[in-house]
Amino acid sequence: MKKKHEGFILLESLTGFAISLMIILTLSYCVNEQFKLLSHWEEQVNADKIILMHLKSKQIPNLLIIKGKEYSFTNTSNSYQVEVNKNVYQIKK
Repeated sequence: MKKKHEGFILLESLTGFAISLMIILTLSYCVNEQFKLLSHWEEQVNADKIILMHLKSKQIPNLLIIKGKEYSFTNTSNSYQVEVNKNVYQIKK
């Protein structure tokens, strides 16, 4: 059975379009933020892995490039630290 609309078809269509657009933009923003979070976690895991590799062997270079990011290892008197993208991951001895 067909419904008869009395003149508000354009307004209903624009409202539906605006709601759909808001949903798409919100989902895009959420997915982008999740990828940023995953990238940060990946940096942290790689930094921990580099510290463990340096503890096992002294043959590992202090500057490593993993997936296009430079990881710089530093051994200080009281800590091990890895710097990547202006983030410093540090473990105390």
